[in-house]
Amino acid sequence: MTVRIAFSKDADVIGEVHSSAWKSAYRGIIPDSFIDSDTAAKRKNEFLDSIKDDKCTYFLLEESDQPVGIVKTREANNGLEIESIYILSEFRGKGLGRQFIDFIKVKRSGIFLWVLEANTNARRFYEKNGFTPTGETRTITRGVELTQIRYELVQA
Repeated sequence: MTVRIAFSKDADVIGEVHSSAWKSAYRGIIPDSFIDSDTAAKRKNEFLDSIKDDKCTYFLLEESDQPVGIVKTREANNGLEIESIYILSEFRGKGLGRQFIDFIKVKRSGIFLWVLEANTNARRFYEKNGFTPTGETRTITRGVELTQIRYELVQA
């Protein structure tokens, strides 16, 4: 797998991968009506708006030159937040998410993220990769109110 920073020329690919992977990740957790309202164009515009902020970085994950995932990070006062990790469903379970976590933790410390309480697969993935829940929660709305749990990466 290769990891590279995404640029505006990657906007169409980012939009397609992000929307497709997001929909499959949250189907059954977030209401279908909310999931079905997501589009590649919406994710493309989100990407183009986000990269105007120098604290935000998108990474494109590629396998044999094929885009298979995206990661969005943001510099925060208290570290680096991983805002999104989305891998296309046909490439999940192949170690790509773990490879990205290994990649980013070599470059940074103070890494944290928020994960839906109901997303047991994601929580299990993050815990297997060194993240621990802090006990802090917040509520977001995605068609319904959902609870997120803050996780921090514990590095030796």
